[in-house]
Amino acid sequence: MESAQNWQMPVVLANAQAEAYVVVHNSFEAAAYLLDFWPKQDGEAFFEAIRLCADAMDGDVDEEEVRSAFLAAARDANIAVTLH
Repeated sequence: MESAQNWQMPVVLANAQAEAYVVVHNSFEAAAYLLDFWPKQDGEAFFEAIRLCADAMDGDVDEEEVRSAFLAAARDANIAVTLH
């Protein structure tokens, strides 16, 4: 497994449960957040993001492709996102 490279621009998610923001920098952090804190752990966008996170950690997918899938999953779950 390769170490995850940071995305060119991190993704900032609004975590309504904790009334805080979470900054996600790469596929490893995205996978952890998807598995541990995601409010809607179902749907095509969620599972595609999980699959791409795993593929990126194996070095098979570009980190920016994972970022795009992560953003799609956030939109599907109605999570507020800020791009930095």
